[in-house]
Amino acid sequence: MANKPLVSILCVTYNQKDYIAQTIEGFLIQKVDFPIEIIIHDDASTDGTAEIVQEYANKHPELIRPILQKENQYSKKISLWKNFIYPIVQGKYIAECEGDDYWTDPNKLQKQIDFLESHPDYSACVHRCKRLDCRTNSFSGSMPPTETQERDFSLTEIILGGGGFWGTNTLVCRFDFLPDCDADFWKLSPVGDFPHALSLATRGKIRYLPQEMSVYRLFAKGSWSCRTLCGPEAYNRRHTHVEKMRESLKAFDKFTDFKYTDTIQEKIDLNDFNLYWDFGKCSLLKTTSHYKQRSFIGKLKALYHCISIFFKKSKD
Repeated sequence: MANKPLVSILCVTYNQKDYIAQTIEGFLIQKVDFPIEIIIHDDASTDGTAEIVQEYANKHPELIRPILQKENQYSKKISLWKNFIYPIVQGKYIAECEGDDYWTDPNKLQKQIDFLESHPDYSACVHRCKRLDCRTNSFSGSMPPTETQERDFSLTEIILGGGGFWGTNTLVCRFDFLPDCDADFWKLSPVGDFPHALSLATRGKIRYLPQEMSVYRLFAKGSWSCRTLCGPEAYNRRHTHVEKMRESLKAFDKFTDFKYTDTIQEKIDLNDFNLYWDFGKCSLLKTTSHYKQRSFIGKLKALYHCISIFFKKSKD
């Protein structure tokens, strides 16, 4: 490349041929006054995704740097980011977007980089995004759902918000603010977005922009939400996920010298509550602190919700 990129756009994809072209087009429409690079890692897709990535790379060799695996690395428990993507990043900043999501605002990157360049004490900048439910092919609200004013997000809010506090495809952050992914809370986490967010919040402030500038797909084929929340084994998979998150959060508590113990315990309890709420587990729901702290009416509503789910499952 003639000029070293200021921003590296990072995209991981696997068997997303129905989405990847729209994802890449979202990168190409960006109007910026700085050089960029687009690194796309395909983890040995079998549906033609890699061929689409290569086609775009052939058309835009000055922008797109494809990494096309011959064998699936995720199944080998090999970190795609640590071993293949981060080592070749050239940008001062990285912007992330998975291969089933897409950007909609051509000024997205410019807005976020303008802010970060003029505020060196911030580690990251995120924004609001729309949620697209692939089961119904309709929009289902925004992430975060109620934040309509530009402001900073605190570490406490990020802990309680979890991995879905903001859309991964909204994140732009300083590359040198990324910590060592070998920290225990990273290694124990069943997902990457949550420990990433926690790490950035310990390194600097995080600014939120209220403009909707991207779309986050829920329940896309092969996505985490589809693998974890759908099907007859959904409860067992979700339960395993919650248990792993518990261990990761406890490790983060130690990592931060126990400064956020109360908040972390609240998040652990909230994860349990949400699990039992979503699957209608009345007896288990009643053991959580989140349930016990509700008003009498709030408790009745929670139990009614669980009973409704029980009867719905019985009919199904």
